[in-house]
Amino acid sequence: MQRAKGKPGIAEAGCILVLLFFAMQGAIPGIAPNQAAEMTNAAATSWMKIAGIGSQLIVDGWIAALVVHQCRRLYRLRFALQWSAVFAAWAALSSLWSQDPVTTARRSIAFVLACLFGLYFAARFPVRKQLFLFCMTMLVAALASSILAWTVPSIGLEASTGHFGNWQGIFTQKNACGRAMVFAIAAIFSFGRLNVTRLGCLLLFTAVLIMSGSRGAWAIAAVVLGLYVFLMLLFRSAPSARAMLLGVAIVLAVATAWAAWVYFPLLVALMGRDATLTGRTAIWQQVWEAILRHPWLGYGFSAFWQGLKGESFYVILALRFVLFHAHNGFLEIWLELGLPGLFFFLLSYLRGWKKLWPLLLRRRLQECAWMLFVLVLVFLYDLDENTLLTFNGMFWVLYVTALANIEILASEERLLKQRQKFFSRLHVRMAPAG
Repeated sequence: MQRAKGKPGIAEAGCILVLLFFAMQGAIPGIAPNQAAEMTNAAATSWMKIAGIGSQLIVDGWIAALVVHQCRRLYRLRFALQWSAVFAAWAALSSLWSQDPVTTARRSIAFVLACLFGLYFAARFPVRKQLFLFCMTMLVAALASSILAWTVPSIGLEASTGHFGNWQGIFTQKNACGRAMVFAIAAIFSFGRLNVTRLGCLLLFTAVLIMSGSRGAWAIAAVVLGLYVFLMLLFRSAPSARAMLLGVAIVLAVATAWAAWVYFPLLVALMGRDATLTGRTAIWQQVWEAILRHPWLGYGFSAFWQGLKGESFYVILALRFVLFHAHNGFLEIWLELGLPGLFFFLLSYLRGWKKLWPLLLRRRLQECAWMLFVLVLVFLYDLDENTLLTFNGMFWVLYVTALANIEILASEERLLKQRQKFFSRLHVRMAPAG
């Protein structure tokens, strides 16, 4: 199944700008003023709000134009969305029962467009070209973050208590910077062997990651490195041995998760954090109580966290500090979209793994590694952060793109098998008797 074709250059540049917009994860005043204020330590001015809203309209308009231009091909590839499309549609539908219907309706439009952009990106470019464009995006982000950290420390450096001096660059804070660099490192590894250019990018991404001071990102980067080594061993093995290696990896992953659970206090102490994960366990308890008040439909997409307004007031009152997400992606989905929303997400995630498994047994590393990294990172990061439902967040776009890639590759694999079976039967019928 061929990817869509178009004028080279314009589409690539446009995709890089859109990816950079999402990579900033709402660090633009007027679009997400709470996160932007966290970045700049100042309230957004009128001109900043105009620029923020303007950039949102430009990006949404560009995505809509891409979708309309490729509507026929994207319609034929609609199977590649599967449950992620249902998940996005449920987010938009939640405006009917949201505690803030206007905010949910407005932001769910952008969320649905981001979903369509993920499908477009997967349909328009092969996986290696996607990796190239994403790495170019992260290269711009890393260089811009380095420049800001050195020349404009009031913006480029984290200013919160206990983290002063850590790099946040063009992102909302140091953890967002660290997350972006982890994905960038995973993208470099997904190419396979490192050449001089990729090694240079890898060193830059690693340097920004270290300067971010995000210990969680450091730990997940170590997981990415270990997974990369495993993938190199896997794809150098014979196809007949891959199933055994994957089985061993699953057993080791389960054993590691069990050990991490048992020795959790010791591990967090080694990472310089307390057993409450900097207050996250208290947040989860209060969020769980809020979920129990509306377990089936939730509070509406992007509608719960409104500071001292609405239901978030009771969480803030109990915790005695202001926050804007649940610090757990799965709880956040349940909180905003109810149990059906969490169910739709789990269906999309499990289907992705189900379709990816046969590809890992037969395909090359460069075709499968990126999707594997995305699925693993989405799971790991959503354990203690809200990444998937972040308004204008990068995770959702990459997740949809990865799922679409898996569906397209699985379809190609199925067609290849059918052709091989057909020619095999044809060969048998045409073979001379005796």
